[in-house]
Amino acid sequence: MKSTMVRSTMTTLCLALAVQATFGQSNVSSSKIIKIDGSGAGRLFDGIGAVSAGSSSRLLIDYPDKSRSDILDYLFKPNFGAGFTYLKTEIGGDGNTTCGSEPSIARTREEMEKPHYNRGFEYWLMREAVNRNPGIELDALEWSMPGWFKGVWSQDNADYLVKFIEGAEHWGLKMKYISGCWNERDYNRDWIVNVLRPTLDRKGFKDIKINAPEGAGKAWEISDLLVKDTVFRNTISSISYHYPDSYMWGYRGEEPNPNSVLTDLPLWSGEDFSLPGASWRNTTYLAKNILKCYIKWKIVKVNMWCPIASMPDISCFSNVGIMKGVTPWSGNYEVWPTIWAVAHFNQFAKPGWKYIDSGCGELSGDGAYCTYKNMDGSNDYSIVVVSGADAQKLSFRISDLPKNKLNVWKSDSKNQFQKQEDIAAVDGVVTLSVDPESIYTITTTSGQQKGTHAIPKEKAFPTKYSDNFDRYSLAQAPLSPKYFYDNSGAFELTLGEGNNKYLRQLLVNDITHWIPDECAYTFVAQNTEWDQGEISSDVFVENDAFNGVGYAGLILRGAYDKANQSNIPYGYRFNIYKNGTWKLETKKKTLASGNVDASKWHKLSLTGKGNNIKGYIDGKLVVDIVDDTYSIGAAGYVSGFNFAGFDNLVLNYTPASGKLLSAWKPATSPVDPVGHSLIGAFDGNSLSKWSPKADGTEQHMVVDLGAVKKIKRCETFTDFVDKGVQYKIEYSTDNVKWSVFADRTANTSTSIPCFADQGNANARWVRLTLLPSKDKTIASIYEFKVYGD
Repeated sequence: MKSTMVRSTMTTLCLALAVQATFGQSNVSSSKIIKIDGSGAGRLFDGIGAVSAGSSSRLLIDYPDKSRSDILDYLFKPNFGAGFTYLKTEIGGDGNTTCGSEPSIARTREEMEKPHYNRGFEYWLMREAVNRNPGIELDALEWSMPGWFKGVWSQDNADYLVKFIEGAEHWGLKMKYISGCWNERDYNRDWIVNVLRPTLDRKGFKDIKINAPEGAGKAWEISDLLVKDTVFRNTISSISYHYPDSYMWGYRGEEPNPNSVLTDLPLWSGEDFSLPGASWRNTTYLAKNILKCYIKWKIVKVNMWCPIASMPDISCFSNVGIMKGVTPWSGNYEVWPTIWAVAHFNQFAKPGWKYIDSGCGELSGDGAYCTYKNMDGSNDYSIVVVSGADAQKLSFRISDLPKNKLNVWKSDSKNQFQKQEDIAAVDGVVTLSVDPESIYTITTTSGQQKGTHAIPKEKAFPTKYSDNFDRYSLAQAPLSPKYFYDNSGAFELTLGEGNNKYLRQLLVNDITHWIPDECAYTFVAQNTEWDQGEISSDVFVENDAFNGVGYAGLILRGAYDKANQSNIPYGYRFNIYKNGTWKLETKKKTLASGNVDASKWHKLSLTGKGNNIKGYIDGKLVVDIVDDTYSIGAAGYVSGFNFAGFDNLVLNYTPASGKLLSAWKPATSPVDPVGHSLIGAFDGNSLSKWSPKADGTEQHMVVDLGAVKKIKRCETFTDFVDKGVQYKIEYSTDNVKWSVFADRTANTSTSIPCFADQGNANARWVRLTLLPSKDKTIASIYEFKVYGD
């Protein structure tokens, strides 16, 4: 669908509007008059969408029916929550694509004859979205791809995309788009024009639209080609780039390409946000970004990765999304303020409405606003305002959009999506004031609501848990057991002899990787606070891998490598190899080894109590060592890229003590008294971090827990994985007198994934002091977690 400039003629009425203050401020710092021509130019609004990819939504399908349905209402039900009007999903390829891997519908050329449409969860998610909003637009995009293609830009790939679209039909879905490129890697003009488009047409999908380049290449560089190449321009339906204005608070430093507008194609931010939606700071960032995408770039659709943070807390990019659901065993989830930021757009303007360019602009204090007009002849319109740092009086003088009554909705850091008093025009003028850092929608429409469901209380994963995998249907998505999360590879439920079901790793050949995958591994009920316990399971290694000796085994205290999340993971790995050996390994060395009959199933057990690690084969103790390489982590399965079987899982864990007290708490340091740079150490995002000043001197930060609390444990995650970190943790009840909680200023050892310090103290403020290393470098802090009662 091409964007067009639409004009209409209506009667004229002048309104003066501004937005009402609710913080009790009586003074405003400035006044601004904005003239809006209701019959003026503007591009068509395409809505605010969501991107489910990188396995970010995996745990959602494991939720109990009631909680799962409620979560989906917040995401997709119109006039209830975010009301996403578009959903793009990943086309799985068995490789890690950010947080984990998503399964392929056809791992071999032979499977193309009968693809497995119940693998994974993306078709299911699309089905649930359509159940709530039959008009939602569906799209799909490739990250990793099967290895049997004769090249990425091949007929094989085009046929694979057709099979994916047919799979959507199998689920009763109608795709509107397909992304004709390789996510954030590459696109090929000739393949899109001469292979993909003809294949879609030939297979009966002439109505499927193609988007490109999905973040491949320099921003909007494709526009220079499209203005000259009418065949290519007529083959695609939108130009979709990723994070065009900023990336996780970082300005991209790129300027708009005039040719992007001259192509007359809709411009999309095909993937955006990538931050935790729990904080108000990130919430206003999201809303401002949507507005600025149009103001600066003329972008008419912004798609959020990800709709729900339903990846485990230790996975890459954890805690990133519009809402959160990571404990399906409890039914608990979190509705973040970003749900309501998106609602300020999607509940008040629909795809096909028009931006009014004269009603779009920026405000002092980094604020912004956009005006949207319904094109059905009703003359309805909505204005979305993010007020920025300044309290202001705003007067919108609007012509050719006559309305005598306007509704106002407001969100701020304390209350979101609250209906305000209606605005009554008195002689065409209404004067109100806007509060700082607040979101408003002024609208002629009605029917909006702040939807609500009762949320079950959070509870921990059972300390004793077992699964023999026999309870699952092999004719129902996702074909993987509850609470498992594949980081790399493809672990799938399989029917064995005697109707016995077991978990089998099925990726046995190379693939087209999005990032390099070194082995297959999956964690169960990942919880970084499990530091002691046992995992046992029956294990069978069936064959050698395509790239070496085949193996299968258990992993304890597992965590991904932040340098590359699909590398060999951190953790103790207890493996049986096809060559008849067993090994207990860390990421870099073998701790113990021996011989075993690899032609049959064996029961493996791996336990960790403090630094005592023990391994059992068929109930016999074969290794008993002392090692302190890994402190905490997850349990799960690991294998090479070979067939490997796993059955009769038993977990018996002792969680680390205490409740997390420091999440999203304010922190300061001498070089950052406001604390903006410190947020990364308390946001639950495993990849964001605080980087202290590297000037060869010690650096410290102080977190305020908000009240005096009993603290029992501190965890310090640093980027100094391969060398010791010297640091000290102190605590205080008054921020004046300090006592030592842990002194590691003479430390030379490493501890992965973090240093865990136990204690017992009453504190409101906790101070972490970092010492520079001998080469004057200093560690950055991914997370600093304080636990207590």
